[in-house]
Amino acid sequence: MLNKSVLVGRLTKDPAYFKKGDIMISTFCLAVERGYKTKQGTIAVDFIVCKAFGKLAYNIHEYTKKGQLVALTGQIQSRAYIKEDKKQYITEIICETIKFLNMPASSKSVIPQSKEEISDLISESAESYSKDLSSKVNKEKLRAENTAKEYSDSNIDDELYNQYSNVVNVIKKVEESENNENTSSKSKVPSS
Repeated sequence: MLNKSVLVGRLTKDPAYFKKGDIMISTFCLAVERGYKTKQGTIAVDFIVCKAFGKLAYNIHEYTKKGQLVALTGQIQSRAYIKEDKKQYITEIICETIKFLNMPASSKSVIPQSKEEISDLISESAESYSKDLSSKVNKEKLRAENTAKEYSDSNIDDELYNQYSNVVNVIKKVEESENNENTSSKSKVPSS
């Protein structure tokens, strides 16, 4: 299963920043265009609530302002809470990475906003996710191997292992004989 979002949009207001215990949290709303115009001729926009934690939250609070263009990757998360005795639902993006595509006016520094850079951000995100997934698969493989070693003392496991080894050996022999037949039939074909 996969829960990965990539968004490029503008902050609708300055990010809120607060601490909950020892954890720093930043919340903000991102205006993301849908890519088409409404019947009224305005560009259709979604307003997406985003949340970040720790150092990422601090950086967002320190270096972003209302109207700034950012690109972020994260996971969609839904939750419910009670407000005025009514159950409220919210869907938000939990940020994993963020790129500041243009800096606030106070810094007078502008980062290029080309499609290629946005494409690079998406590629970086996919590579990062692939590495994380690969790492998780390797951890699961090690865990499975360790579990197998723990149970390898029983006679049933040894018997199953031997049967499996025999099947693998038979398959190898069949493949080798097929390869030998293919190479010998190729050598019999006359050259013109």
